[in-house]
Amino acid sequence: MTKSKHNIPDFKTIEEAREFWEIHSLADFADDLEVARDVKFVKRNNLVVSLDLEKEDMKRLRMLANKKGVGLTDLITHWIKEQLRSV
Repeated sequence: MTKSKHNIPDFKTIEEAREFWEIHSLADFADDLEVARDVKFVKRNNLVVSLDLEKEDMKRLRMLANKKGVGLTDLITHWIKEQLRSV
């Protein structure tokens, strides 16, 4: 394995991570990686919600999600969580 020149940074946002990995290769950080052992997947207790949005609003949401490099559902979920934390 090649020696990595830098450590993988701690990202504060998904956008930071996306921007970093757009210009870096995971292979450059091979020495920073660890083998995952005893991985347990926890079933999330989520509910599916249907939203009645206007076509133009959906179009704008999709464009914004693409611009941020995240999925539409992730973007909306993030916004809802932000609002819930602020009340």
